[in-house]
Amino acid sequence: MQIYPFSQGILILSRSWAVDLNLKEKQAVICDALLIAQNSPPILYTILREQDADEQSYCTSTAFTLKQKLVNMGGYSGNVCVITKVLHLSPESNAESSEGAASLIDYPRSYYFANTQQMEALLQSLVIVLLGFRSFLSDQLGREVLNLLTAKQYEIFSKNLHKNKELFIHGLPGSGKTIMAVKIMEKIRNMFHCEANEILYICENQPLRKFISDKKICHAVTRKTFMKNDFKKIQHIIIDEAQNFRSEDGDWYGKAKTITQRDKDCPGILWIFLDYFQTNHVECSGLPALSAQYPREELTRVVRNAYQIAKYLQHVLQKVRKNPPPNIPLGSLQMLLEAEWAQVVQGTLNIKENLTLNKIATHVADTCKLLFERGYSPKDIAVLVSTTRNVEWYKQELLRAIRKIKLVHFTNASNMSGDAIVLDSVRRFSGLERNIVFGIHPKTVEPAILHNILVCLASRANQQLHILWHCNI
Repeated sequence: MQIYPFSQGILILSRSWAVDLNLKEKQAVICDALLIAQNSPPILYTILREQDADEQSYCTSTAFTLKQKLVNMGGYSGNVCVITKVLHLSPESNAESSEGAASLIDYPRSYYFANTQQMEALLQSLVIVLLGFRSFLSDQLGREVLNLLTAKQYEIFSKNLHKNKELFIHGLPGSGKTIMAVKIMEKIRNMFHCEANEILYICENQPLRKFISDKKICHAVTRKTFMKNDFKKIQHIIIDEAQNFRSEDGDWYGKAKTITQRDKDCPGILWIFLDYFQTNHVECSGLPALSAQYPREELTRVVRNAYQIAKYLQHVLQKVRKNPPPNIPLGSLQMLLEAEWAQVVQGTLNIKENLTLNKIATHVADTCKLLFERGYSPKDIAVLVSTTRNVEWYKQELLRAIRKIKLVHFTNASNMSGDAIVLDSVRRFSGLERNIVFGIHPKTVEPAILHNILVCLASRANQQLHILWHCNI
């Protein structure tokens, strides 16, 4: 009945347009529908069972946020307004509450879509609003960097959390698993009206824990801390980099499941993100058997790494698939056959072998000097070595080589926001990223995981990857 007067347009329904725009969900709302039609401004319909005292403020806030994001984030340059209309399903309150037909008259004709080209321009901006997210590089570089979710990422993100309480997400390196984990926690907060201390994020390493904790959307801990404490306030749990968990401190999966199912009538969310290709040990991970990881989704579109780095990644991933470590379940690596590689930047791959320690340090220093001259900053760069024990050993030589570059310092991966070059181990940098990555002799004690470690190393680099092998180690 509402859209009958309009002959051409599109109606986009959502369980909650407020949640789609990163606002709090209103429990009384059944769904929202956005109408983009010719000879009309955009109209946001909110459907409720019955009248609600705060319905108009909810609609106005959602419409205002949508309008603001279309312009500021989506880059829409035309005149835009969003009309709100509230529809009730109950017979007792079937009267329509809205800004009303009279409000339509208040807006000049320039706010109406005159043709399909104008409608398509707004739809393009709407896609950016819905699929756009603030890249992790924004925090490192001190400026806004926006990326877009892939279709599969958005499909997973759009799941009804009331019906998808537990989910395993397998993702290839560079497919955006940690970004998805953050987006889902934001959605949980808005849908279930949670405080940060009611959402638990668990990972294996301190640097990633601190990086997520600084976003102040959840309580972030490592697996070891999780196994030592009770977390009685926690309702929902997101687990990241689960392939690198270990069972040495007990059944972490069973404990997480118990916590999220304390309320049998309304269990909490338990989503687990993992990538067997980036397994960095040969111990038992504590994950359930592959056949028990259900329901399961897969992220197979690699979007983060430049072309040359992606080509190298494909080569090393194939080596892992053909000869996996003994602790990786059979069949878990077949998703590589479905991989899509979406690179538009050429990038740099530089592999050097048989270098002395002095030549490695000189190469890093000279390359950094050139990068700084081209406008890069220390925040763009990470130098990763095989183990934490090697960090200090290489640090002294690197400092000697790089001292000719003034005001350059090293820090560890726990200080990602600092204005310094990160110097840490490949394992501790798991889940993080930098534009330029130097990998210094990424050899492993366990030969079975050498190619896995190379996958971990290469997938951390967005634009440039330099792998420098020592001659006498």
